[in-house]
This record gives sequence, structure tokens and C-alpha cells, in this order.
Amino acid sequence: MQGSTQPDDTRAELYVRSLLPDGHTQQQAGMIDRLDALTDGDALSDLTVHVVGRQIPSTPADARTDMGLFALNRVSVFQEWAKRNDCSLEPAFRLRSVESEISGEQYRALVFPIQLLAEYRGAKLTCVTPHTADGETVTVTDRLRMLERNEETTAFSPLERASAPPPATGPEAAIEVEAEAEAIDEDSDPLLPE
Repeated sequence: MQGSTQPDDTRAELYVRSLLPDGHTQQQAGMIDRLDALTDGDALSDLTVHVVGRQIPSTPADARTDMGLFALNRVSVFQEWAKRNDCSLEPAFRLRSVESEISGEQYRALVFPIQLLAEYRGAKLTCVTPHTADGETVTVTDRLRMLERNEETTAFSPLERASAPPPATGPEAAIEVEAEAEAIDEDSDPLLPE
């Protein structure tokens, strides 16, 4: 999945949720395959996949892992991009109250979308999907179709210096992902439309 890292290269980050039912896992694998094909072609030079839990704490003080801090930072940058481009990232991200199963304390958590695609040209953030612009919601599937057809329907204003160092990887990161993740419950997300 690694390509050239020239400053003018177009790269993507795909954020996918962990601990989903099989149908979601298969859809996520299909998205990764499609993005890999774009990386093999000329549309993307690099692809990074980040696995996040169902939700992350809503403040840096409550984030206890590198992945939690990284995801919270990315959400802040994504929201800044949306504001600059008169877009909305709702309902992809939403706040909810959660009770910790360990401590019993209540806290606010930011629910992460099942999948999110962030596109960059060098260090500039050029597109975040899913988003809503001009009353129309663009899903990750919609955006992949655009990329596969090599069509650009809107010209978003890029966000400068939007890159961030990735969180730790390896066995420690897998433990952190599990610590941030929440088991599937009765309000799990429905399968994505094809």
C-alpha cells in the first residue's frame, strides 16, 4: 500500500471501525481493495488505513491512548476543513453520553463513522468523506466512484499543513485500539448501502 511520498502526491487515509459485524467487515475490505486499485493506477500515490474504535473521548484530557489522541486531532482537522468549505460532517460524527463499564463514570464520546476517507495533496487536506455540501451527502462509496472515473465535481479549498504523524503501530497499538473500542450493542450501525 505504500507509494511515493513526493510533496505533490495525492494520498488517502481510510479510517475504518473495528469490532463490526461481518457484513461491515466485508464492505470495508471492498473499500480497501478499490483504494488499492487506485494506488496501483495514477489516482493515488499512497494509502494508509487506520482502525479506530466505535467512539473516542471528546476531549484530549479524556483520551488515554496515542490512537485516541491521533483520532481526536484528525477529527478537529476534518471539522476545520468542513467549515472552510461550507460542508457538514454530520451525521458522520456525533456526540453521545457513555458510561464507563470499568469505572461507572459518565463521559461524552465522539462516535466515529463506520468509514471515513481523507484525501491529501502533499500536506494539504483536499477532501473528507462522508460530507454534506449544498444539501447533498457524498458517501465514501460515492467518492470512490468519482476517483475511479477520474472526475472532480467540486473544487474544495484545501486545508494547509493538515498532516499529522501516525499513531504507534505494532502489538502496543492493537491493545490501544481494543482499549478505545466498545463492544457492539443494540444501537449498532446498519450495513452501508452499496
